[in-house]
Amino acid sequence: MVKPTTLVVVAVSSSAVVALSGCSQHQPASTTPASSSVPSGAQTLSARLHTADGRSVATATFEFANGYATVTVKTTADGILSPGFHGMHIHQIGKCEANSVDLMGGPPGDFMSAGMHYQAPGHTGEPPSGDLSSLQVRKDGAGYLVTTTDSFTRDDLLAGSKTALIVHGAEHGPDAEKRFACGVIGTS
Repeated sequence: MVKPTTLVVVAVSSSAVVALSGCSQHQPASTTPASSSVPSGAQTLSARLHTADGRSVATATFEFANGYATVTVKTTADGILSPGFHGMHIHQIGKCEANSVDLMGGPPGDFMSAGMHYQAPGHTGEPPSGDLSSLQVRKDGAGYLVTTTDSFTRDDLLAGSKTALIVHGAEHGPDAEKRFACGVIGTS
């Protein structure tokens, strides 16, 4: 015996499929990336990220307008970053030295000279101001990310010893702490 509620669900579901199929445009997907035009009056910073052995990995732009930063990161060479998600953070010092030591001490490592994650003046909570969305890298090693934040300003990133953008070896797991690529953030 068929329950009446089952018939109602089937009838409603079928109606929704028929109604939604009429909305289809039947157009091929675009292969052109969406435009992200810079708002009038926006201020821009940039960084070129390299591995410890000097290979170019990515470029980053920081566009500041209307109280927000729009951060765009694009890989420059396929196959250098492993496929998957890579943590990405702004660090407190604009230095990208291979095999260096953090100002607070500790063991040497690549880009430790960039210090800890950046915290904007007056911000003490979690997550740190410099936490950004993770960069997803495709199987072919290419990656492209556009994200926005209001956690820092242009002046914040250029103050004092400047700042650096670091891409980590992974988002989680043993390679998450490894600093894979680094670029000093500065004016274009």
